[in-house]
Amino acid sequence: MIEKASKCDNVQEIAYNLQRLDVHGQTFANSVQIPPRLPKIVDSLVEYHANIGCYHCYLFLDSHKDGYIQHMNVFNVERVGVQVHFPYVELMYRNSNEKESLKSLWCIEIERNVDVTHCIVEDKRDHWYLRLPIRPSDKQPLGGFSSFTQVSPVELRPQSYASVCCRECNAQLLGDEGHAVIEKVLPLPSANWMDMFDFWGAGIGAFEHIPREHIHAQLHRVLVGESYILLHASDLVAKAVVIDCGDEAAIALGEDAKEEHEWIPLTCVACSEHVGSRSVEHPDTVRLQKHRISAHQMLEDGAEDGPVEKGQERTNVFDNYTIDSILGAKLLEVADSDGIFRFILTSSGNKYDHNQSHERNGSTADVSSTELHLQLLSWETMIKQPDMNKFHRVLKVLYSPCQAMPAVPGLLPSHEVSLPPAMCLALAKRLQASSTQLPSSLRVFNRMNVGYLFA
Repeated sequence: MIEKASKCDNVQEIAYNLQRLDVHGQTFANSVQIPPRLPKIVDSLVEYHANIGCYHCYLFLDSHKDGYIQHMNVFNVERVGVQVHFPYVELMYRNSNEKESLKSLWCIEIERNVDVTHCIVEDKRDHWYLRLPIRPSDKQPLGGFSSFTQVSPVELRPQSYASVCCRECNAQLLGDEGHAVIEKVLPLPSANWMDMFDFWGAGIGAFEHIPREHIHAQLHRVLVGESYILLHASDLVAKAVVIDCGDEAAIALGEDAKEEHEWIPLTCVACSEHVGSRSVEHPDTVRLQKHRISAHQMLEDGAEDGPVEKGQERTNVFDNYTIDSILGAKLLEVADSDGIFRFILTSSGNKYDHNQSHERNGSTADVSSTELHLQLLSWETMIKQPDMNKFHRVLKVLYSPCQAMPAVPGLLPSHEVSLPPAMCLALAKRLQASSTQLPSSLRVFNRMNVGYLFA
């Protein structure tokens, strides 16, 4: 059926081009009326907003990509309709009133059923907009800020730390022969107390931010946080990491001024990449950043997790951790505990000065600055593109280079987040790249760029 429709589209396209031939000063289209060719949807972006229970679909036609819009003048978008055969949603076009004339333009697999009677298709200047509201019975309860945690059960298994390496060069940091294996793995308060609210009769997030300044590493144990793991220096491979006294700006993401003096950066000896930090007061306590390391589990024959050959390495436990997800967890932690949704991302050691920001005349299109304003728009959003096999959790944000802020009484407060310089620049580039996934007309809002941080 699809092959037959494709051949028919080709015939229509040839016929449409023949219409435009001028023979003896007359257009062939004046005597023969042939329906125009169907537009081709070449790209798409689908947002799922759990807070409102709706899919927002942005569809890009070949005309939107190439600027060719002649055939759009005769294409009737009112003939476009939606068919739902859960879990698939199909965008259909009807050439005539005959049922056989229905042709599929686009299809997507969804996770929650939609109400087809309230679906809307609109023809925008640079994209088609398709709105798919979720059925009331399929709407999910919101999990709050704490639901954004990435800590998975596999991270809390001792066998997951049989081999820990530098992600950049694969140099061994933990788990070589001759060293004691990890005996126990425990979650830090920020990662496990959020799941205790039912037991204590409290609300989500009530225990999430218990102070953990006095939690120190213990031999043969791994303490798991949102963005890092805490372990004893004696468990590390000898001379695998070295103190980097010359790189004071390489402190871990989001550390405040106090903690910048309490932790010393550690780099991989093999490649000199920053992998974590060491406590000044307790030198045996080491933090390894999840997005800088890889951890593999090696299981013996007959393990419960499945048939695994002895010595075989599993997938990197921290593979999903990126600078996006690490920053996202930090932003939501502040939003949940302090009710702040605006942030200033600065390079470590280069504190933001509101009085000097006006000297940097950055625009919304220029985000190469290492200092950014960032505002949370949505933390209950998932997106899917044609090259994705499932929906991915994101933070939808507004961002722009730091500019002078007027001294207006009652202005919403901002929280400063200190980042390593390279990380700050990389985030700016990743945000800019994420903006290009949106239609050009939707990339700017309230004089700030719209982008995504991928969880």
